[in-house]
Amino acid sequence: MTTLERSTPPERVILVTVGLGRSAGAGGDEEMVRLIGTAGGAVLDTIHQNLARPDAVSFVGRGKVEEITRRAEELEATTIVLNHNLTPGQVTRLERATRCKVIDRTELILAIFALNARTVQARLQIELAQLRYTLPRLSGMWHHFSRLGAGIGTRGPGETQLEVDRRRARARISTLETRLAALETGARLRRSARAEMFKVSLVGYTNAGKSSLLNALCEASVPVEDKLFATLDTTSRRLSLPGSGTALLSDTVGFIDRLPETLVTSFQGTLDVVREADLLLLVADISCPDREERLAVVTSTLDRIGAGGIPRLLVWNKADLSPRRPPGGLSVSALTGEGLEDLMDAVSGFWKKTLAWYTVSMDIPHGGLENWIRRNCLVESSVKSDSGRTVIHCAPLRGKGELVSRVNAASAELQPSEDAG
Repeated sequence: MTTLERSTPPERVILVTVGLGRSAGAGGDEEMVRLIGTAGGAVLDTIHQNLARPDAVSFVGRGKVEEITRRAEELEATTIVLNHNLTPGQVTRLERATRCKVIDRTELILAIFALNARTVQARLQIELAQLRYTLPRLSGMWHHFSRLGAGIGTRGPGETQLEVDRRRARARISTLETRLAALETGARLRRSARAEMFKVSLVGYTNAGKSSLLNALCEASVPVEDKLFATLDTTSRRLSLPGSGTALLSDTVGFIDRLPETLVTSFQGTLDVVREADLLLLVADISCPDREERLAVVTSTLDRIGAGGIPRLLVWNKADLSPRRPPGGLSVSALTGEGLEDLMDAVSGFWKKTLAWYTVSMDIPHGGLENWIRRNCLVESSVKSDSGRTVIHCAPLRGKGELVSRVNAASAELQPSEDAG
């Protein structure tokens, strides 16, 4: 499979955005320029047009097609990128008119995912997403599969599927789904072994600093890059909480405005980590001018993937880059450590509220039971009266079953309690 070598010159790109009575999305042109750069292109010019509705023939109007063609010739551009999704017919007609390769928004994001895929699971997921995207469009997109050599949109199934028909494409999709299901079954088994742990997931817009925050909180050494979609796979580390607690902190793929549905579908296994969390740390870049819009995108995406009802804590990261402190949430810096102690306390406080609390009373001192409780429970208080009666306020860390058994064996008393006191 041909790869886009980083040593090759960047593709010469003209970016085209069309206003259709809505904003171009969080970050607008600046975000598209970053996406194109991440995919290996350099934006030479940006062309805008406002339309009531897309042109059925070429998405943009006829006059705008002529303008794009002239600019492409003047700048010797090789690629036209639109911040919208096109039909196969629109792509074909634009390519014929401009004599340039034409990439729409979904194909651009898929290309970036393909470049950043490192593990077997990520590679399978992105290939599945690409095939699912192209299968309904095959009749008008065989010209895409003939794009040989390096470049945006050429990595993935494009070259390998040059001569395949719909039947073989569906067969490949079925094979990928089977392989991914096996991988995801193994992942679920591993997660089930840690089912009783308090699970926290980092979620947020791409490049909000989630991996850096995981490193800072867990003293980990997860690779960090200042680029979009640097993290595609789930990374989990143990997080030691104040009060002798332990949580499982997980980082996974970042979100973006109009995240392609084919990616959401293909990354179901990866996104399970988010859906199964007890608490979401919604990480936002406090220094980003479009932070509120990006926060809205993340919130909407959580609803879209079925994680909208999970408790969340808003975390404004990169506080070292901005003096602004928006209302609500916690301001932290993964780089300097500012606010991390407050964040840990907040997570610990939420964790304590999720535990089942009990009061254990013993008339006769029982050292074995006390020692077990201190090793296996979060102890909030332990009081001994002058008469020798011991009262312990605690919460079992791995379910109440063994606590009940040991209390009964020691002829002690167990009463449920409201909370940590």
